[in-house]
Amino acid sequence: MSARRSSIVLITMAVVLVAVATVVRFVLAPNVTKLPDDTDQTVHYAGEAMMLDSKALQSGDTAHALKSDIPVTVDRRVQVTSTHGDTAVLKDATTIHLGKQSLPSAKTYALDRESRRGTSPPASKSVEPSRGALSSAFPPDAAQDNSYRYYDSTTRSIVPVRYTGTAKREGRAVNVYEIMVSAPVKDPAVLTPLPPSLPKKLVAGLLPELDSTARARLTPAALSALPDPVPIAYQGHSTLVAYIDQQTGIAIDQTVSRTVVASTTVGDEPTSLMPVSSFKFSVTPASMRELGDKADSAGLLLTLLTDVTPLVLIAVAAALLLIYFLQRRKRQPDAPASQEPAPGESTTT
Repeated sequence: MSARRSSIVLITMAVVLVAVATVVRFVLAPNVTKLPDDTDQTVHYAGEAMMLDSKALQSGDTAHALKSDIPVTVDRRVQVTSTHGDTAVLKDATTIHLGKQSLPSAKTYALDRESRRGTSPPASKSVEPSRGALSSAFPPDAAQDNSYRYYDSTTRSIVPVRYTGTAKREGRAVNVYEIMVSAPVKDPAVLTPLPPSLPKKLVAGLLPELDSTARARLTPAALSALPDPVPIAYQGHSTLVAYIDQQTGIAIDQTVSRTVVASTTVGDEPTSLMPVSSFKFSVTPASMRELGDKADSAGLLLTLLTDVTPLVLIAVAAALLLIYFLQRRKRQPDAPASQEPAPGESTTT
């Protein structure tokens, strides 16, 4: 191979390697951080519940109307059902198991695949009104601040997300976020099984089970002034704490507390009566290990694409350029020294 051809090959290879490093870092790596179109993940939770026994309530057995400390398990499946450019249609399905009873719930969202925030749905797709808010996932490299908002499907409200610091889960660094919701229940799937009103006699029978504020307001005169049946409204109260992997955005651990409370208006004052359901659960250890392993794998891929591979390619390109300059310098001849003709030597031919 001629010296000139060797130089061309070295320079060409160096330029190609730098171009590949640029594509890997600024094209492939960002694509990997987008919500994959084959996302299909199931997470398991365990905890306990308190439920209103409607049969006991209707029979007037108010002392046993609330059943507490019921063991529950929860299966949550998050699945991308279709993608449309940078928009993903995602189904978030949860099934709560209480003994032989199962309580399924499924919501559909349109998400921006990069930011994970709610966005406009594709044509003909009906989704939850979560535009601009998180609902089912955090993005990779999530911000360590209070800039996010969260959509709560039970109350159909959007609330702030509070960043509370960092922690460790499954050996990985996580950001900790707290979400608190307190608003009227608006989800038809939650409201439909609940009675819109209760007989006044039944409300009076509940008095011994109510808190001190409700008992103080529901005086005999106040009870007498209430319509019969008494209209009932429902408030949703939730607290979620999410432990989000700092690199990948995977929720390695979560704790969830959700309560629906029946209330009515007494003398123009909203008055809570009693909870009709309350759930407290968190990610099981087995699911936490699985999520930690997934974060390890995804984190390794991100590190390879964002740091290791581009740096290695650029280092090899730099080495090739160094070889080129060394070869070029070696090929340059030293400047010839001037020579004086020897005595008696002719300077002409």
